[in-house]
Amino acid sequence: MFNQKVDQFARKHQLFKHGATILIGVSGGPDSMALLHYFLQKREAWQLRLVVLTIDHQLRGNESESDVQYVALQCEKWGIEYKVASLDVPTYKRKHGVGTQVAARAMRYQFFEECMSTYQADLLALGHHGDDQVETLYMGMMRGVEPMHIHGIPEKRPFGQGKLIRPFLGVTKGEIEAYCKQNHIQPRYDESNESPYYTRNAFRMKVLPFLKEHNPKIHEHMQKYHEYREDDEDYLQHEAKRIFDSSMFQKQGRKLVVDRTEFLSIPRPLQRRSFHLILNYLYQQTIYDGSYLHWEQYIRMMEDETPQASIDMPLGLTVVRSYETVTFTFDQTEVVPFHYPLQVPGEVQLPNGAMIQAYINDRYQDEGLYHFACDINNITLPLTVRTRNPGDRISIRGMDGHKKVKNLFIDEKIPQIERDQWPIVTDATGKLLWIVSLQKARINTSSKPEAWLHLMYKNQENF
Repeated sequence: MFNQKVDQFARKHQLFKHGATILIGVSGGPDSMALLHYFLQKREAWQLRLVVLTIDHQLRGNESESDVQYVALQCEKWGIEYKVASLDVPTYKRKHGVGTQVAARAMRYQFFEECMSTYQADLLALGHHGDDQVETLYMGMMRGVEPMHIHGIPEKRPFGQGKLIRPFLGVTKGEIEAYCKQNHIQPRYDESNESPYYTRNAFRMKVLPFLKEHNPKIHEHMQKYHEYREDDEDYLQHEAKRIFDSSMFQKQGRKLVVDRTEFLSIPRPLQRRSFHLILNYLYQQTIYDGSYLHWEQYIRMMEDETPQASIDMPLGLTVVRSYETVTFTFDQTEVVPFHYPLQVPGEVQLPNGAMIQAYINDRYQDEGLYHFACDINNITLPLTVRTRNPGDRISIRGMDGHKKVKNLFIDEKIPQIERDQWPIVTDATGKLLWIVSLQKARINTSSKPEAWLHLMYKNQENF
């Protein structure tokens, strides 16, 4: 019955095929010893090359050495190739500042990957079972991780030059122990697995029995949940990637600009995944689970009626909203006000590379967006090109009174980040003549002007 369940699971997920070279991670415990015995029964009929990998993590003194010796003797008894590794986990732990389990796992998988290359292996088989699947999914929920980041244990995934497979995810720990007893396998037991110090052990000893009491097939239901959810997630990630590659997201090196209206038009699941793709792209790595908090801040900013807002992200990333444009950027160069004299005739270059030219002639020319003209006798030279000051006001052509520059920027929906660098031309009295491309001052014109002052703004768009 046990073999049939594992066979059925392996066929369903196409875990291995005839003639494969399979590395098997074996600790000497019941899970890995049962896995080794299972493949031993398959070896001849399936023409499999089996290689056992066993490790002394240098954490349990003589006990771990005895485990390795036990596995080696068992392999010799069954005529199976094996390779032993002794990994200095305590030193790795101190050097990298990580916990024992993290250090052991990192070194273990590095060894496995090296062996995949050494043996030109197709597969690495590990003994994770259905109870492990239940623990993994429930503990992900307990940690408060963002739901889309709660992943179960995959039955297979790319690893090294081949794949990592877990044929026992369809059976329970109890079934594995019964299999060992039936086949006269006497596995080793790691006492640290019984220590409630580790959260996973506490879950296994206290929570899992309760779940199984109320649903003995909880592992089967959780495996189905995992498989269905992963299928759904694959589809959603594919759709999110398609959207991320569209014109909605303008990528400019380590800067990215999002069209707010378009972003809010896509379904919420794709919004969330697109946000994470943005972070992965900009950080150039898979983002940490803590991004859940930043997602909540981001979507509030996107949906809020306030047109200007920003979020500070880790590692110097800032998200800035200005009306319908949202910019992710690491470039937060300090804005420095400028104040340049402008000779007539003459020119001045601005920090953004653009230029303002001043000249005089005896006739009026049609004014465009980047052209200003007035009767030179009705202003006072010299001119100044500067950034805005608090309380700045400008007279409006064709209207009485003045308007605050601050309100003009708001009405024109000028991004906050651009307002403090916007060029303004004034005369010697401080009167605002021209807020470049936005507003021209109301200036009287003589009945017969003797000369006209012309100002031209030139940038890459209108050179």
